Amino acid sequence: MAGLSGCRRSRPDGLVWALGWLPDVEYGNLWVAMDKGYFRQEGVRMSYLPGGPNAPQPVVEVAAQQASIGDGELLPILDVVAQGNDFVVVAAQFPIMPTGIITLPKRPMLKPADLIGGRFLVQGPSERNELEATFRLNHLPMDYKLIPVGFSPEALLNGEGDAYFCYVTNQPTTLENMGLLQGKDFFVTKIYDLGYKVPSSLLFIDRTTLTTKRQQVVGFLKGMLRARADSLRDPEIAARLAVEKYGGDLGLDLQQQTTLNRLQMSLQVEPGSTIPFWFQKQSIQTMYAAAAATGRTNLPPAERFIDLSLLEEAYRSLK
Repeated sequence: MAGLSGCRRSRPDGLVWALGWLPDVEYGNLWVAMDKGYFRQEGVRMSYLPGGPNAPQPVVEVAAQQASIGDGELLPILDVVAQGNDFVVVAAQFPIMPTGIITLPKRPMLKPADLIGGRFLVQGPSERNELEATFRLNHLPMDYKLIPVGFSPEALLNGEGDAYFCYVTNQPTTLENMGLLQGKDFFVTKIYDLGYKVPSSLLFIDRTTLTTKRQQVVGFLKGMLRARADSLRDPEIAARLAVEKYGGDLGLDLQQQTTLNRLQMSLQVEPGSTIPFWFQKQSIQTMYAAAAATGRTNLPPAERFIDLSLLEEAYRSLK
């Protein structure tokens, strides 16, 4: 990602969100807010750029000024900040990271000490980074094995490993649909509960947008908060919009998307907090400790890199 601070274009009118993934119900709050006119009511002209495996990463699109907002994970954002991009994190779609591990009764992993000596079925580099940081944050001996695997938990059932990295909103439902009971036939432990309290899908903007469009960003966050309240009352609203409109060409299943939306609601408010998309000081400390555990240095000061005051302003104005 070298040179991300170059090749800049004129800044887009309104606000443009470069999505980190496909337009499914993960972005359900965006769909509800757009469909119900919440952004328009806040004076925000809102649009988005779809993500996915063949789309540019949000950090690239924000750096090139093709978008004003992006969502991404901590380490990639820190890497482009180290290259000279002045990005500011203003919220997190998921203060509780959606990843976790699935284990079986023959070797449950419910607490950090249970991880030692485990064989972990992982899909990619992000899971590897999370696991390494979790061991280091808990001061555990680096005694584990990584086994590459696909996106099906059947490898765990076949005995190819002791723990399968999953999205807690996804693969456990797959096992339940196979007739297995969570808490009896298999266990799910959030990586958050294992000490990796790093928010996920961080919403970031460049500092110029923060300075020149602050009230628009506050209005965007107000729209997201209003939409989440709707989804909390009826998770099918956002799911139907994803299936029939915004992700209409993806072949999404309404029941699966509704279940996913219902499950992700609990990941959008951190324990001890009352504000959705907010994360607390302890999580910020863990973010920096996790970055250091992966060997990253010269990290930006937290008070410059993270500014949750816009989210707080949006939340207070809706009370």
